[in-house]
Amino acid sequence: MSSGIMKNSKMKYIKYNREERDLCAHLFRLLLEDQPNWRPLKDFLGITDIENPRIFCEVALLRDAYFARKPDVDDFIEDVCREIARQNGILVFTKFHQLPEQIVNPEKTHPRQIRYKLKTIKREISHNDSVVYGSLQGMFNAKPDIVICYNNQLTIYEAKYTLNFGKEQLNRTKQIGEIWAKLLYKDLDFSSVPVLQTKTIGLEKFMPDTSWEEIYSIAKNYWREDDFSLKVLSKVTRS
Repeated sequence: MSSGIMKNSKMKYIKYNREERDLCAHLFRLLLEDQPNWRPLKDFLGITDIENPRIFCEVALLRDAYFARKPDVDDFIEDVCREIARQNGILVFTKFHQLPEQIVNPEKTHPRQIRYKLKTIKREISHNDSVVYGSLQGMFNAKPDIVICYNNQLTIYEAKYTLNFGKEQLNRTKQIGEIWAKLLYKDLDFSSVPVLQTKTIGLEKFMPDTSWEEIYSIAKNYWREDDFSLKVLSKVTRS
């Protein structure tokens, strides 16, 4: 064994793991504690009353809704593309039902492949088509970190650990949330279009909506010192 490895033999992976998805997994556990009182969740949200909370992690709602609706997905994709066009101020583009049969057939083409296949077939596609179907691809690939539904609120959280937030990612998350709220609110067990919020989780130095340091403080109120999740979250105080 080399001297370098020996020198670092006391380092623990739970202390230097840099993945925010790892922290989000422990946050997810924390938010589900104390049912049916939901005290950690209320502390996290900064509220005193909550009704019928639903909490999801790494949410691929568009992708899952698409597969749940197969093979009758034409109207669904048509509606999603219409909303994407509206978000981008696009009035004219090739509607989904106007695309070649091999593209609109869900057994032959997944939505995230549409722009690629259009370029393969046509070689050149319009700027508007590229924006709409490129955005559709991005939305099908995206998985917001934490989603909380309660009362009439749909709150989507993007989390970072060692990095700051990019405007492009946050804008895409907002656009995804708008489509969820308008087209998929029943899937999320809302009776009407909910109030949408997109928020950030990160270290205090990046000025997020909720900091990992705050989350660690909440966790200390509910977990013992030797709790594995608390040990993981404790590393944020030294970042």
